[in-house]
Amino acid sequence: MKKLLIAMLSVISIATFAQSPDFPDQNIELLEGKELLLKPLDESSQKYGYKEFYSDEAAKKIYKKGSLFTKYSALAGKTFKVVSYKPEYSDYIIKLSNPDTGIIYYKYNPTRSYDFPFKVIGGLTFPENFFCKYIISDRKFDYDKAEHYYLTHSPCTEDICLYEKEKNYWLHVLITAPSDKRETGLKGVKFILENGKEVSFPNVDVSVTASLSKYDYSAEIRGLKPEELQLLAESPIIKKIVGTKEKEVENGRVIMEYIKCMTKK
Repeated sequence: MKKLLIAMLSVISIATFAQSPDFPDQNIELLEGKELLLKPLDESSQKYGYKEFYSDEAAKKIYKKGSLFTKYSALAGKTFKVVSYKPEYSDYIIKLSNPDTGIIYYKYNPTRSYDFPFKVIGGLTFPENFFCKYIISDRKFDYDKAEHYYLTHSPCTEDICLYEKEKNYWLHVLITAPSDKRETGLKGVKFILENGKEVSFPNVDVSVTASLSKYDYSAEIRGLKPEELQLLAESPIIKKIVGTKEKEVENGRVIMEYIKCMTKK
């Protein structure tokens, strides 16, 4: 059992990729007619500016170039209308319109969700089962039983991961907090849903581990019941609470879709 737990935790450490609810992947047509709000860059990246914005459709001339890319001040906080798009080898050139900038162009890579700098106003309408392709099934070996098994899991999104083995489901959830005070002996996990409902696990133990200058408060919720999974598949999580620590969840819709994929009949 100990070796099985180690194997599972090794999956947690690598399964951190998560699909953004604003990223259409190869389905660029989902952006047609949408308004895109440019997200702010972190302070250390602002001196380099925004990547892949151009003045010309051929994507040769960087729009208002600064030290490396487009000056941060030239685009920060602006909203753009998607006018059209066209393929460019394995990428796409998206034509954007804004009252201040006029027409400019963004070079879109459909494989790099972490580089996509926009928030889609009103969100994207994804096809049914769109997120199911991100669910992972790994063949593992149980040393105690001397047999192979399959461990299915979702990408860890905002430190919330769902696992399944032979129709047994469990969740791993984590919150990182400042290390000014280490709290021990904590219990309980609660998820607040967008529809106003709550899914609560008051008796779950909370583990605390040091993480650089912070502490990680984590819990495993085993033996999830069908009714608990159904609630989590019906509405996005908007807040997670681990012991006394709580944090807003931005990508709850993605987590909900993963749960739907893994629990569908």
